[in-house]
Amino acid sequence: MKRLYLFLILTIYNLCSFSQERDHIEKAIEQYEYYKNINLVKAYQYIDAAVNLSKQNNDSVYLLKSYHYLGDVLYDQRKIKKAEQVLNNSLTLSLIKNQKKITALNYLLKANIARRKNSYNLSFTYLEKATKIAEQESYPNLIAKIKNSKSVLLKRTKNHEKAFSLLYNSLRNQKKIDINIIAATHNSLAISYLRKNKDSAIYHYRKSIELSKKAGNKILERKATSNLADVLMTLKKFDLAINHLNKAEKIAIETSDYSAAHFTNTSLGIYYEQLEDYDIAVKKYLKAINEYGVYIDDTQKVHSYWLLSGALWHNKQFEKAFDYQEKYILLKDSLFTIEKNKTFERLQTEYEVEKKNDQIKFLKERQQLKAKQRKLIYGIGSLILCMLLFLVFIYRFRIKSQKIIREQEQQLYKKEKEQLKQDQKIKRIEGYVEGEEKEKNRIALELHDGIGGQLSGIKHFVSSLPENTETVELLKNITSVSKEVRLLSHSLSTSYSIQQPFNNLLATLKDRYKNHFDIQIHLFPEREIKNLEETKKVFLYRTLQELFNNIYKYAKANLVHLSITISDEIVTIVEDNGVGFETKNTKGIGLLNIKDRVKQLDGEITIDSTLGKGTTIIIKIPKVNVTA
Repeated sequence: MKRLYLFLILTIYNLCSFSQERDHIEKAIEQYEYYKNINLVKAYQYIDAAVNLSKQNNDSVYLLKSYHYLGDVLYDQRKIKKAEQVLNNSLTLSLIKNQKKITALNYLLKANIARRKNSYNLSFTYLEKATKIAEQESYPNLIAKIKNSKSVLLKRTKNHEKAFSLLYNSLRNQKKIDINIIAATHNSLAISYLRKNKDSAIYHYRKSIELSKKAGNKILERKATSNLADVLMTLKKFDLAINHLNKAEKIAIETSDYSAAHFTNTSLGIYYEQLEDYDIAVKKYLKAINEYGVYIDDTQKVHSYWLLSGALWHNKQFEKAFDYQEKYILLKDSLFTIEKNKTFERLQTEYEVEKKNDQIKFLKERQQLKAKQRKLIYGIGSLILCMLLFLVFIYRFRIKSQKIIREQEQQLYKKEKEQLKQDQKIKRIEGYVEGEEKEKNRIALELHDGIGGQLSGIKHFVSSLPENTETVELLKNITSVSKEVRLLSHSLSTSYSIQQPFNNLLATLKDRYKNHFDIQIHLFPEREIKNLEETKKVFLYRTLQELFNNIYKYAKANLVHLSITISDEIVTIVEDNGVGFETKNTKGIGLLNIKDRVKQLDGEITIDSTLGKGTTIIIKIPKVNVTA
């Protein structure tokens, strides 16, 4: 009976202790929630305490939440590596425990981290996973946050119109959305407006500041205030800009957001440099580097060194300007070679490990040989036997080496054979394209000189007839047919395609299909596109002819987006809102020809189509051909 009482007392004690520990964790999380938008350092301290308490209490549910919140704070502090580590822990636990909301939030934060690391495809993948959970479980706030993140990613990938549309639609459905998210959306929308309407950008920045103050979100208020100051500086409204910059710095220090304080002081340096007050500009740049430089990464520090060296130069402090320019060059070079160094270190480590393993193996073999020698000292016969064994080992090693060499020769032969087949295929494609272009030119000439000439004669004859309703209608129809024949002739003629500017060719295509669907065209940069070399221009024109013809025949679309961007490569994106198709069953000769031609130009083509939702085709070709 005494044992039973003792057991009950211990059980009650443990339950009380467990309950008290949970209370401590909840209080720490509550304090984090309070400070996360007003003081990053205190928010970090409380959520770090929650993580440690959850570990001590072995409470996996609270631990996965605490890990996520810790990752969130570290991300805001721009400590990306640490944020990624704790976030992976949270994601693993949230998947095991089937905590869907935290899982979606983890995917969202991982998407933001991937975007910061310029891994855009990975970022899109994580956003799709987060969206799927948020929509299935109907989390309106989370859906809005995902849209904000997706808009930033779309802007990074030059899809500015899509980003703007996403944010604009998000604001139209804000009844169920948290005020902090609405404020963040206004801030993102302001960034989207910067390219085309700075007045609208200023309006949305001020709206974001107003809502942030209302919500008590100092972190977002500082961000929107700093952004507004930068816009005002571009508009030469320096009095307003300095007020906002000073406010932004004050808030950054209040919230312990020292990386933000770095950027604000950098903006202040730019402000004073534009006013040609180089003394103060230098002080602000030095403050950004010396006081807050530890809170930023080397990429951002490189930019600060560059700005400071320029201000010092203008301030006639040439020696110091040279010193910081040298720091800029050294740091930039180190960043440039960091990946190469990582690779070298990895290879060196592998080599050291392999070398160590070989040494261990050699020592083992040596010990074995000594053991054998001790056994073989009883006679010459045993020594001869050992020598024979050694010769056998050498012989087998030689046979094995020869076998490896033969296998390598066979693989090389197969590769050469495959390359030969590929070269022959390319020659066949080139011959086919050349023949196709000749036939198109012949048909274009026949249409222009033959049918076009006859239609001109008929038109002239009808014009000489007495004018009445029938002759007017007939003349109108003949004119329409002549125009169609001329457009068809031009679209087939290679010489016409070469002579015409690319914008004119696109305008011809747009005019040809204007009665069937609307074509919205975005070209960037236009100067590069105007100077396209002939082969690239003809390839793009022929490709767009084929794609628009397919949309006309099969897609049943009423809107087509065409985007062409030139940087290190030429990226062409054609999107329609048609019926879509099964991409696994693409057997049309037109698409196959495009794929072969893209492959010939060392490019790649991606076809993404959803039944009932439309099709997106992305074609990437190098600006300069890699192969002959």
